[in-house]
Amino acid sequence: MRNMFVEIIDGTASIFKGLAVTGKNMFRRPVTIEYPFKKAAMTERFRGLVDLDPKKCIGCFQCVKICPTAALSLTTTMDPTTKSRTPKTFCFNGEICCFCGFCAEVCPVGAIGMNKRYEVAYFKRDAFSAIDLMRPEKYDHFGKTGVEKGHS
Repeated sequence: MRNMFVEIIDGTASIFKGLAVTGKNMFRRPVTIEYPFKKAAMTERFRGLVDLDPKKCIGCFQCVKICPTAALSLTTTMDPTTKSRTPKTFCFNGEICCFCGFCAEVCPVGAIGMNKRYEVAYFKRDAFSAIDLMRPEKYDHFGKTGVEKGHS
């Protein structure tokens, strides 16, 4: 009989504890955002997909050498008059990239960077496995990049 009263008192106490937590949080601002309609701005340190500025690239192959997953491939052409290399093709395989950012760190001229794109779901596998970084519209098939500030 005594155990029944202890269980009733403990059960009532736990209900009031739960109601206290609910009451405390009932009038706070929500911490979630309405995702498809509002999107969170990525932080400064976020590493998204690899971006390239082809005009800056000197074809030094440092990014290709440092990539731990071999997600980058580069071919260059040599200009005989200036004895400088320029990129001919520069491909990125997003399927095997680990988004470490080493390629952006090692680039001596800042031609490679990591963008803030985080919505990269797509129905065709080849759309993500062979991205030509030389094309300015390389990520257009993933949709808009517009980001609204959500709740902070």
